[in-house]
Amino acid sequence: MNILITGAAGYIGSQIIIDLAHRETPTPHKIIVFDNMRDERYQSLMDLPTNGEYRFHFGDVLNTDDLAAAMQYADAVIHLAALTNAVLSFDRRQQTEEINLQGARNVVEAALASPNVRRVIYASTCSVYGETEEVATETSECVPASPYAQFKLDGEHATMALSERSGGRISGTALRLGTVFGMSPGLRVHTVVNMFALHAALSMPIRVDGAGEQQRPFVHVRDAASAFVFALEHEETAGGVYNVVGENRSVKQVLEYLQPRFPHLRVVHAPGKQLNQLSYIVDGSRLRELGWRPKWTVEAGIEEFARMCSPFSSVPRELAPGV
Repeated sequence: MNILITGAAGYIGSQIIIDLAHRETPTPHKIIVFDNMRDERYQSLMDLPTNGEYRFHFGDVLNTDDLAAAMQYADAVIHLAALTNAVLSFDRRQQTEEINLQGARNVVEAALASPNVRRVIYASTCSVYGETEEVATETSECVPASPYAQFKLDGEHATMALSERSGGRISGTALRLGTVFGMSPGLRVHTVVNMFALHAALSMPIRVDGAGEQQRPFVHVRDAASAFVFALEHEETAGGVYNVVGENRSVKQVLEYLQPRFPHLRVVHAPGKQLNQLSYIVDGSRLRELGWRPKWTVEAGIEEFARMCSPFSSVPRELAPGV
């Protein structure tokens, strides 16, 4: 297939590029890397597997001409391009709406105008559920608690309307990702596990809202990338919404994993109700029932950071266990 990936140089996209290139197919996938390089993650495009076929398209999802040109020969689209910090989305609401919602709508319209596109796989988020008392499934009510989550949900609706609007020619799939963590070429560090691990390695204080009892669904970036590849290669996921979760863990448990690896861990507890204190647990069994399997635990992801930051951790690189 010719696969267009928006935001392909980013945190998850940089791993998907590698995974697709390694797929054993009769002919290699042609990977159309679409990115505006706003975050300057040029390292994501270096040292790529030589068995892949790549084409870089410098463009922005807010530019419909850029999308039309890149999508002209695409068979499938993985739409990742977005602003991803939920907390900051309150201060940059308009920008988040433009990129996350209007960008998604532009991708949908470009897919409808393309003669070849048959699949659009959309990166949504488990934060669309908001705070929950019970375990959230794909049929649970969505009560977004941030502009980021709201605009992601709106973009999801636009994607899932593709089948009806195209007369069945194009199908949409939405993957609601848990909080992503772990190493990838396009590393992002503002999410809980990554930020905590790096702050712990450098003896920087870690702010925890409340007592840390709040729960979160987590998924390693490699498992998140594998979910997109799985959805792309399994037609039974077409038209569906799926939670992508490795495991649910509390912030307190994350800190407990960090302590033995980073002995200079410094935690500052902040009072008051904050967005990061909201708790939600998400069920990821629906996608697993189709055959997708996560391979990474939160603890293994922290071990990964401990090895990478071995001069500042209690796990020397040469002695650290493999993951």
